[in-house]
Amino acid sequence: MIEEQLSEIEQRYQSTLLRYEEPYPIEAPQDSSLINDPLKKKKKAQLPPLEQKPTIEEILNAIFPPKTWKENIGTGDQWFESRISCEEASRKYLEYLEEALDFKLQERQARKSGICPVREDLHNQLFDEIIRQCTVTSPERGLLLLRVRDNLRMTFAAYQTLYQGSIVFGVKKARQAEEGLDELEQKSEEYKRNRILLQNKKIILQNQLESIEKSFQEIRDIEENRRASELAYLKGQTKHLQTFLQSVQASNQAQK
Repeated sequence: MIEEQLSEIEQRYQSTLLRYEEPYPIEAPQDSSLINDPLKKKKKAQLPPLEQKPTIEEILNAIFPPKTWKENIGTGDQWFESRISCEEASRKYLEYLEEALDFKLQERQARKSGICPVREDLHNQLFDEIIRQCTVTSPERGLLLLRVRDNLRMTFAAYQTLYQGSIVFGVKKARQAEEGLDELEQKSEEYKRNRILLQNKKIILQNQLESIEKSFQEIRDIEENRRASELAYLKGQTKHLQTFLQSVQASNQAQK
C-alpha cells in the first residue's frame, strides 16, 4: 500500500517537463513553515566557492533547487525530496519529450495563437529542460542559456506590466468616453427638440406672413379700385364743368 502511494507521489511530481530524479523520503526540515508547494516555492541554493570547481550536480541544484514537500502516506506525514536529474538526454527521451509536450498542450487545451498562460507555462518547462540538458553537457552553455531565460522573463514581465497598464488606461479612457457620450447624447436630444420647435415656429411664421401678405394684397386691391373710381368720378365732374363753362361763355358772347 505504501509502495503504491510512493509510486503515485512520484508520478504526480514528475508531471513537469523538467526532468527530476525519483523522490526519496527525508527527515522533517527544521523550519517546515518555509516549505509549501514545491511547484510554487523552492529553496534557495548557492554555488560553491570559486576556489573549487563546482560539479554538474552542484550547478544544476543551484539553477533548479530540489523540491521538498510533505505527503500523508497512511502511516503519517512524510517529507520527500526530489533533485534535478543529471542524466544526459538520449534520442529516445527527446522523442518522448516531444510527445509529452504535444500531449500536455492538447490535454490542458492550450490555445494555438494569442496569449495563452498554459502554452507559456509548458514552454517555460521545456526551456528549463533544455537548460538542464545543456548544463549536463556544457555548464558554460547552460549558464548562458539561464541568463538568456532570465532576461527573456524580465523582458516579458516588463511588456506584461506595460500591457496591463495600457489596459487600465484604455478602460479609464473608455469610461470617460462613455460618460462624455451620455452628455453628448443628451445635448444631441436637446438640440433635436430645439430644432423641431424652431421648425414649427418657422411654419407658423410663414403662415402668418402669407396671411399678412394676402391681407395687404386685398387692401391694396380695394384701395386701387377706390382710387380708380374716384379718379373716374373726378374726370367726369371736370368734363361736366368744362362743358358748363363753355356753354356759359357762349351765352355771354351771344348776348353782346
